[in-house]
Amino acid sequence: MEFVQSAPGDDPIVVEGYFAASPARVFHAWTDPDIVMKWFGQAPDSLHAATIDLRPGGAWRFVKSSDAEKSVGFEGQYLEIVPGKRLVFSWAHVITHANGEREATPYSRVEVSFTPRGKGTFVRLVHSAVRSEDARQGIGRGWEAAFGFLTGALG
Repeated sequence: MEFVQSAPGDDPIVVEGYFAASPARVFHAWTDPDIVMKWFGQAPDSLHAATIDLRPGGAWRFVKSSDAEKSVGFEGQYLEIVPGKRLVFSWAHVITHANGEREATPYSRVEVSFTPRGKGTFVRLVHSAVRSEDARQGIGRGWEAAFGFLTGALG
């Protein structure tokens, strides 16, 4: 199934999918670190850590790899939260070196809506303001994989 609706490299990246679960359950899968660990990333169970402070202004951080020299992941801040309906958050790719130095992309914006449809939920994600076409292509591939794995995490 193809979830990414925008052309590769386009801004914004638009991702859509139907999930056979209630909006509350799908929203919970996006906001519970233990469940996020199961579906987010290029492969199931590929995150090393996930922390979520689910409140406006609260931070989130997902670590996809970590060793003695550096950790690599994503982080941002929640801008809008409407339980079961909508999430809006900032997004940056971050590398944190053991000496404390950080490399981070400029923040982009992710808007996710959860709409009841039949017995399930239609999810629409719009990831905007990603500065480079290469980054947009990589992020699009990541969301494509993650949406596919989310189906399994909800099952």
